[in-house]
Amino acid sequence: MIRARSKWLLVLSPLLLACGDSGAKGDSLSASASASGNNPTSASETSADTPTGTGASATEGGTASGSTSNDAGSAGSSGGATGSTSLMGTSGDASDATTVSSGVTTATSGDGSTTTPIDEPVPCQIETTKITPIPPDLLFVLDKSGSMAIEKWDHDENPQTPIVTRWFSLYGVVDSVVKTFNKTVNFGVKLYPKIDATPWADQGACDVNPGVEVEIAPMNAVAVLAGIPGAAVNVEGGTPMETGLKEAFTYLNALDPAKQRFALMIADGEISKTCPGEVIFEALGAVSSAYDNGIPTYVVGIDVDPSTSDQLTALAEAGGKANPNGPELFYQTTNQAELQAAIQQIIDDTLSCVIDVDPEPSEPELFQVWIGNDQIPAAADCAKDDGWVWTKPHIQIELCNAACAKLKKSNAVEARYYCEPK
Repeated sequence: MIRARSKWLLVLSPLLLACGDSGAKGDSLSASASASGNNPTSASETSADTPTGTGASATEGGTASGSTSNDAGSAGSSGGATGSTSLMGTSGDASDATTVSSGVTTATSGDGSTTTPIDEPVPCQIETTKITPIPPDLLFVLDKSGSMAIEKWDHDENPQTPIVTRWFSLYGVVDSVVKTFNKTVNFGVKLYPKIDATPWADQGACDVNPGVEVEIAPMNAVAVLAGIPGAAVNVEGGTPMETGLKEAFTYLNALDPAKQRFALMIADGEISKTCPGEVIFEALGAVSSAYDNGIPTYVVGIDVDPSTSDQLTALAEAGGKANPNGPELFYQTTNQAELQAAIQQIIDDTLSCVIDVDPEPSEPELFQVWIGNDQIPAAADCAKDDGWVWTKPHIQIELCNAACAKLKKSNAVEARYYCEPK
């Protein structure tokens, strides 16, 4: 039996409840109850994979089954706010009912009398919507020097299979990552040296093309893989790391500063001594300046010799994204499986907790954010508090600290819109 309650809410996950007219969306949802039989009050529709709440099932674009008195039991895309929805008892009589009408909840007794309105926030007219995190911008800064093709390593932790080049493994990992996160991360690529570099310093071994090979864009997996040498290519050239990083940051600094921007540098060693003019201190300065401008840098090493790891250690520290699991500050990898795990961990870390809210709530002071069964509290300061804050008043929020970590694990967030009774 559905008894009189102070407030009610149909939870739509991942679809959400919102104030306002839903007519422009083309979605509708109505709720009704049967006054006879033993079935619980429910809202139902045709989608097979819509999750259900306690005592109710909700789906997009459908209408409720069962019967109501007159026409007062539906609220849908037509947006009318004059009707009322009655959720009535199902024990075979209509002795108890809770009615929501024009934002006021009342309880009705069996003799037909109506009690005083329950003066608490109630769900507004129902509209379905979805809120998703804003994809971050991530630029791969890839070392394609000759050693990436000359040096070989294990790629599958199976001694029975042949070893492969480092570039073969790097291409395979990039292929996997950009396809997996194609919808949630905006990818681009900067190569150093240039894609057609030769092994000789006087013939372009240390040349770096201006700009980037693949500009950052949404759904960019195909462009990224087309813009780098294939897995079987014998890449050539030196390691002009300083110039590669400077070109990368020139590009990233020109992007929208309101979005999250990251550089992910992957290399198998230090700057080539045969590349004239390449200086590690200049590279460190570029990484540090980028961090000050809101662009952190992750550093991944491919089987880097400890005797030449100092440069990558310093770059990782300057970039503000040191490996939290150590022992090195950069992400040291010794086979393809470790490379895959390191880049996977980095991509997870970059996933955004900034979310656009659409539609804008009509009463933002009653707006709520939920992840699963947990309500996320509003926070005063995202730098030190757990919870959420408005980053753009009433149209964009950011989840902070523990709440952000929770979102990244669940990959689902729900907004609930309430209104004060009128």
